[in-house]
Amino acid sequence: MMNERVLERLREFVSRDDNVRVFVLNGSLANPDVQRDCYQDVDVTCFVEDVNAFIEDRSWMGPLGDVLIMQTPDEVPGHVDYERFAFLVQFAAGHRVDLTVRPLEAVAATLAADSLSLVLIDKDDIAGQPVPSDDTYRIKRPTRFDYEQCWNEFWWVSLYVVKGINRKQLLYAYDHLTIMRTMLRQMLSFEVGFQTGFTVNVGKSGDGLSQHVSRECWEAYLDTYPVIETTSLESAHRQLIDLFEQVSRRVADQSGIPFQEAEARRIRDAYSTLWCQRD
Repeated sequence: MMNERVLERLREFVSRDDNVRVFVLNGSLANPDVQRDCYQDVDVTCFVEDVNAFIEDRSWMGPLGDVLIMQTPDEVPGHVDYERFAFLVQFAAGHRVDLTVRPLEAVAATLAADSLSLVLIDKDDIAGQPVPSDDTYRIKRPTRFDYEQCWNEFWWVSLYVVKGINRKQLLYAYDHLTIMRTMLRQMLSFEVGFQTGFTVNVGKSGDGLSQHVSRECWEAYLDTYPVIETTSLESAHRQLIDLFEQVSRRVADQSGIPFQEAEARRIRDAYSTLWCQRD
């Protein structure tokens, strides 16, 4: 089912259900700057008078087709009174609907927190007509605390990678390399933010970074994805450290935050002294 048809059927349901007072489209379908494709989810929010009544009556799914698989991440066994509840539903025909139900009094705060919100139905004229944009999804200027937390997590976890490699626990090492890479991606995002005046959104997984960093930097970043083999893990570890030091130094310069060169050097030295070497 095409997303337009999905939205049409959801609107028909909302129009009939007196419990739902405001119906909002969220996510990429609300973003005028995103090119449409068949993989986009239909992200919507229903603001209701009675959250629990909506949760119990799931008839809205029927007209959308056969459910292939569903998640309800907010569900707690034995809990009967919810302030928020999300249905993540993959239908067998290929379309997906992420529907969140919230209490009516949360309209203003929710719309303010999510700039990708397009009000489709407002039965009581309380939501206004915010213009969708990706403002709340753009890179945020880091505080000193943000920078130092990213810095600290990167170096802290880097030690676990060495421990894993030395113990030949390659999956353990790989998992912590992934955390290091996440911190590097965060630092790269800070740098791109400074370069662009914090006006861009690089996406959930950072794919948009490739448009704003040098080709050399992007290829070096991609090289930090190793295979699960000792030499590859060691190489990725070295690459992550070198690239993180370069990027974090530039971000520190741009933000006026002191660069902790001595700490980085001490941790580098510790890789060969904290645990027995393999040889």
